[in-house]
Amino acid sequence: MRRRLFVYAILVVAPALTFSQSPKTKTHSTVTGCLTSTGQPNEYQLVDEKGITNLVYSATVHLDSYVGKSVTLTGEKDATPSADNGMGRPTPHFKVVKVQPASGDCKK
Repeated sequence: MRRRLFVYAILVVAPALTFSQSPKTKTHSTVTGCLTSTGQPNEYQLVDEKGITNLVYSATVHLDSYVGKSVTLTGEKDATPSADNGMGRPTPHFKVVKVQPASGDCKK
């Protein structure tokens, strides 16, 4: 009886441990808004539809030609945004993997 219980416990616990250690895949999210330059090389900001300012960067996508335009960015939001920017909340970072023009105008 103990042997069966031991085997049963191994059959239940081993797969649970295996699945809990598998690497998590990163899911991409999108943000839409107006892209602006921060004045620093390869560093941009996007104010999204909710009015949240995102610090935007990419090592693979050239964003210069989209500055001043409405865009939809696909990528990964950083889980640890930058420190408080003086506006009472931290600025989220967004690593861009894809950019597409979006409808709408940017306010100038």
